[in-house]
Amino acid sequence: MDLADKISGRCLCGAVGFEITPPTGPMTHCHCRSCRLSRGVAFVTWTSVPKERFAFVRGEEGVGWYRSSPSVRWGFCAGCGSQMFYVADVEGQPDQPTIGHVYVSVGSLAEPLDKGPEMHVSFEEHVGWIEGAQTLPRHRGKTGERMD
Repeated sequence: MDLADKISGRCLCGAVGFEITPPTGPMTHCHCRSCRLSRGVAFVTWTSVPKERFAFVRGEEGVGWYRSSPSVRWGFCAGCGSQMFYVADVEGQPDQPTIGHVYVSVGSLAEPLDKGPEMHVSFEEHVGWIEGAQTLPRHRGKTGERMD
């Protein structure tokens, strides 16, 4: 991937579209309670870019913001509810996200990143039932067709 190539992202309904310009920050699987509750999942995979390398291509007016703490705002599509990013805009967040960066949910990105996952973060908060998940059988779609 040429570092000048932009990576596009969007919400589920397509009303909000954005792009990020690599290089991206570390890709991490976050297991914190906030990430899990905001999406109803076991963990969320994130990357980040400085805010000057994040741009809306459509639908910025359709983005809603939820402030989960005095220092963090979560951005979501007001139409379909897809949560796509967060920003830390005040110092003091205990997890120390970088001020001036946009943290993008990798699941919102339509194209591959310039790197793969590097680590699990907030793993002390992980759900126990995820242990051993990498050894489960793999199926095509939601069918009984095994892929392994």
